[in-house]
Amino acid sequence: MEHIVEQWMERLTLEQKIAQMIVVRGHDYLDQARRMNAEDQIGGIGAVLLTTKGSRKLEDVTKWIREFQTGASAPVLFYLDAENGLADTFEFGTPFPTLMALGATRSRELAYRMGRTIAAEARALGFGVVSNPTVDVNSNPDNPIINTRAISDRPELIVDLAAEIVRGMQEGGVVPTAKHFPGHGDTQEDSHVSMPAVERSKDYLMEVDLKPYRELIPRGLMGIMTAHILYPALLAPGEERVPATLSRTIMTDLLRDEFGFEGLLISDSLTMKGIKTQYGIEQAAVLAIKAGHDIILQDYESDPAITFQAVFNAVRTGVLEMEQIDASVRRILEIKARYNLLDLVPLEPEEVLKVVQSPEHRAVAAAISDRSVTVLEAATLPFADRKTLLIATVGQEEGMEAEDLGYVVKGKTGYLQEQMQPYVRDLDRVIVHEHPTDEDFAKVREALEGNRYEQVIYATFVRVLSYKAGSGTVPQVQLDLMNLIRERHPETALLIFGSPYILRKMDPPSNCICTYGDCVYSIDAALKVLFGTMQASGKLPVNVNEKYPYGYGL
Repeated sequence: MEHIVEQWMERLTLEQKIAQMIVVRGHDYLDQARRMNAEDQIGGIGAVLLTTKGSRKLEDVTKWIREFQTGASAPVLFYLDAENGLADTFEFGTPFPTLMALGATRSRELAYRMGRTIAAEARALGFGVVSNPTVDVNSNPDNPIINTRAISDRPELIVDLAAEIVRGMQEGGVVPTAKHFPGHGDTQEDSHVSMPAVERSKDYLMEVDLKPYRELIPRGLMGIMTAHILYPALLAPGEERVPATLSRTIMTDLLRDEFGFEGLLISDSLTMKGIKTQYGIEQAAVLAIKAGHDIILQDYESDPAITFQAVFNAVRTGVLEMEQIDASVRRILEIKARYNLLDLVPLEPEEVLKVVQSPEHRAVAAAISDRSVTVLEAATLPFADRKTLLIATVGQEEGMEAEDLGYVVKGKTGYLQEQMQPYVRDLDRVIVHEHPTDEDFAKVREALEGNRYEQVIYATFVRVLSYKAGSGTVPQVQLDLMNLIRERHPETALLIFGSPYILRKMDPPSNCICTYGDCVYSIDAALKVLFGTMQASGKLPVNVNEKYPYGYGL
């Protein structure tokens, strides 16, 4: 392996070395990316380059990956966001529940199988780096961007399960990126929108936010993604108040030298306003590499040639030292060689389908879903085959791409009703908006008049999305609607397809079930528990409040 790496180091030009350190993602610049590939200026490609303005179909994605890989004179690394599996990004793949749902299972075995499954599907498609798992300690319940993307608010549980996800992914032949170093769980702002600051002492951070990294690195973690967050306590005395991404003290002195990390260090998206607004495209790219990153995620809103030229000029003028560039490129090549990624190309589409439609893979996702369902109230559970009213929310983001998270938000209300029909033959449905209107209130009041329904189910989809006001929670007007329903029908069943933290704002009705997300298998599992065909075993992996503490679950 060492011999192969040294051969590549001798062959690569400066342009090719720089290309190895940039994941090109400019989705309006596919033709430009093709030209750059022909000119030895592409070494990494993110899925959003292919999907956002292109296609999410299997045949198209495999064709593009083959085109870039075979047209390049140096190995190209393909990068993918797949926190919940490939199905979020593409029109195929196994959909997985959220990591908080995995946390509710407490199962190391399922964590390993999840990591191994995602790796198998990503590798079959030609992707060598997968942005997973999130190891943020979600200590702030009002966190709008981590929330259910986190395993837990307890570092110990995060380490237990993340270690198995990482082991599964690495044994499956892909590089995972534990994220978002030094931590994004103790913030109340979305770094896609602004640059958060975490005002904690270094001692506290070492025992909480940094603990997953301190524990996972000695176990062989090979990838870390960083965060555009200000951590004053981790900066050197007198160092400029820069986000962690741009701090050499944090990225090199702390992570490399003190923690001993030897894997790939990858920045979060340089499109995010937390860094782009203040530093601009070129400066952010150069400073991130200078801080110690091996790979940066190019700003997908701009021409990738801008980022490439900025880094190239910084090397030629001595702002970036050639010694550092060589060290990063050697590390990239060594890890590509270790995971057999130097010449990885997708399987043929029909062979990829066998992997991504594997019944064994779907069984893993279903098992996590089944074991994660958490019952918080159960006064009149299970429900039976009686006249039932389903009231369900829809969000304005459904059908749109979750910007910078790389997936399309899929509405699940129709799926929920369809899956409910085998349990209830006499079923009516009322759809309300995430921000219910006066018309929505009127529809609900009319439906509840005269006690026509023996059972009422309220399903709310509480999603965590970048750039969304109110992400990870529900608006007050929806809480008002829930209160109206509870007053009219106290034995309503509340189904929370998302964050359990909404219970900090309300008292639920007599029955309440949480699945931590809206994966189709999570919906299936919730209905099994609701109608008594399965016993719930999930336990809260976070502390919601005094009534619903960590570990609670009926």
